[in-house]
Amino acid sequence: MVNNKTPYLRKTFRSIWLKHFNNSEKPFDFSFVDTLTFVKHKKLPVYCNTGGTNTKGISYNLSNNIYNDYKNNVFIIFDVPAFNVENNIKNEDLNCYKIKQYPGYICDLQRYNTLEEYLLEVISKKSRYKFNSYKRKLEASCDVHYKMFLDDITPEAYEDIFYHFKRLLKKRFFDKKTVNNNLNPEEWNFYKEVTLPMLLKKQAGLFVVYDKDKPIAITLINLSNDTMIDVIRVFDIDYKRFRLGTVSIMKQLEWCFENNFKTLDFSKGYFEYKQRWANKPYWFEYHIFYDKKSVIAKTLAWIYKNFFAFKLFLRKKHITNLIHEICFFLNKKRYAE
Repeated sequence: MVNNKTPYLRKTFRSIWLKHFNNSEKPFDFSFVDTLTFVKHKKLPVYCNTGGTNTKGISYNLSNNIYNDYKNNVFIIFDVPAFNVENNIKNEDLNCYKIKQYPGYICDLQRYNTLEEYLLEVISKKSRYKFNSYKRKLEASCDVHYKMFLDDITPEAYEDIFYHFKRLLKKRFFDKKTVNNNLNPEEWNFYKEVTLPMLLKKQAGLFVVYDKDKPIAITLINLSNDTMIDVIRVFDIDYKRFRLGTVSIMKQLEWCFENNFKTLDFSKGYFEYKQRWANKPYWFEYHIFYDKKSVIAKTLAWIYKNFFAFKLFLRKKHITNLIHEICFFLNKKRYAE
């Protein structure tokens, strides 16, 4: 069942995404699916869902009324959580490939009332002690305070946070000597424009850790019903001795409990911290629908299926990480600016 309150199906996200990635051209509707719209490949009969790979999970409903508008076409729906869709195709001429693409990680908080309860079951005793020690040392050594910005943010505060957000991301990935796709100008400009109107509608939040007036950790989140979705997170590497990333997650989980949020979704992609903190792993899939009576559509769908499977193979063999490191050295100046 589709969560209609997910921000990725709402007008704000869709319209700004179309502006940045589809020249504000009107998307296409198709009868086989009720909840999604699509943009077309420039040359091929291939359509991708509005939002593309910039959502942190998309869900959809297949329609009971399917007309022939899918004929000769291929449709790619990116980043579908494997647990989110039950799609029984209602037309024998329409087929679907489901390709695993990224692992996902969730902190399911429904059985717990406090951060302490969650830590007790999910985190080892030794790690619990360390995590609380990190928090105490940080708060004793620095003038630290924590702030979740929602619809109470001012344009001036927003600009200041995003200035530091970009600065810290560049600093972090320059230190790691690898690229970060969020820093691509096209993507960064999109996130910067879309986040403020989403904040004002409580569809997004900015969780900031300050040392006095200086942001030292920033997390961009999206909000869907009682779920907090991690979009981009960064911390100041000058504070890494305090394990600032760990402390930031602890405070975000506290915020979830205080505000009756049942889930912190770290979303797609493997990082060690996600595996450590989450208690519910899952997979993101790409779904490829195609007209199986069309030779062209069948061929294109098969090519895309194998292309995505090959990309997953490269990730599992860590070859993608090597490519990112090479790209960093080719574009090192951009991170040093």
